[in-house]
Amino acid sequence: MEDQNHIHQDEISIKEIILTAKKWINFLLKRWVFIGIACFVGGAIGFYVHSSKEVTYIAKLVFVTSEGEDGGGLSKLSSLGSQFGINLGGGSSSAFGGENLLELMKSRRLVVETLFDSVTLKGKDTRLLEYYLSRFSVIDDDIEPVSFSNVKTFEQCNYRQDSLLNIIYENLTKEALSVSNLDKDLAFKVVEFTDIDEQFAKVFVENLTKNVTEFYVETKTSQSKKNIQLLQEKADSVERELSKNMVSAAVSKDRSVFSSNTQSLVNTTKKQMKAQMLGTIYAEVIKNLELSKTMAAHNEPLIQVIDSPRFPLEKEESSLIIMLLAGLMGGLFISGGYLIGRELYRDLMAE
Repeated sequence: MEDQNHIHQDEISIKEIILTAKKWINFLLKRWVFIGIACFVGGAIGFYVHSSKEVTYIAKLVFVTSEGEDGGGLSKLSSLGSQFGINLGGGSSSAFGGENLLELMKSRRLVVETLFDSVTLKGKDTRLLEYYLSRFSVIDDDIEPVSFSNVKTFEQCNYRQDSLLNIIYENLTKEALSVSNLDKDLAFKVVEFTDIDEQFAKVFVENLTKNVTEFYVETKTSQSKKNIQLLQEKADSVERELSKNMVSAAVSKDRSVFSSNTQSLVNTTKKQMKAQMLGTIYAEVIKNLELSKTMAAHNEPLIQVIDSPRFPLEKEESSLIIMLLAGLMGGLFISGGYLIGRELYRDLMAE
């Protein structure tokens, strides 16, 4: 009996829902003129948004990084270099690995440095910064324009120039620049830059990747270069000392030929032994120097571009049909909600 009552109550609830829905549908149909005007206005708004939105272009660049091989070879090099008090370790092998490299490409230093690159756009030699400022108003009209004609690098900028650069940087990195992994299981990374100017988008993403590559390689190999320089200085120093001792040993030997003094023979022998010792040290330093050069070349990281942007770039524009449908549906829901809400309010006030 209880199950039958429960089923009966469910049937009543469903009927009430259907009857209520029919009631409000008929209510809205009687006011089709108001709803039609609202839908027309919504469609017009959708059409205006579509027509006023500028077409943008997407410059996409795909690259992969190679870290080199820092394994056993570098360990051998470190042990050899430690004989002369020189650290040949990799140290920063993972400083820009994984997600760090992606954040590096969006860093303020490298993005702003790219803006100061000299390029040729639309047949004119200019800098990306001046070209950007010529197209966009990033400051209010009542503020005196900021010129960068007197600076060559971002380090030379004054307070106002640096403030404007910060605004441009925020605009580029938050709205236009995107850096991500192409796939979570792959080492490929993709840089995308969106802009209303097709040429600017292509040049900017290429120059940014070039600057990041140079900074990345320079940072990763700086320790190796310092170590090679130290070994080279050590080799030059030992070579000079070896040359002096070889000459001194030869002169002492020549003098001992005409001398019967045993002490002169001992001095000659000492100088010859020192020359031999320096010769052994020099040979070891040269071996480490050549090994360090080989290992540095072997472990040099690389950003290899797989796909660079090509004209024509991919377009990004809104769909007229989608914008019209969105406007129509928006007008329908807003007008319908307004009418139903007003009617419910009147019924509530009447009670």
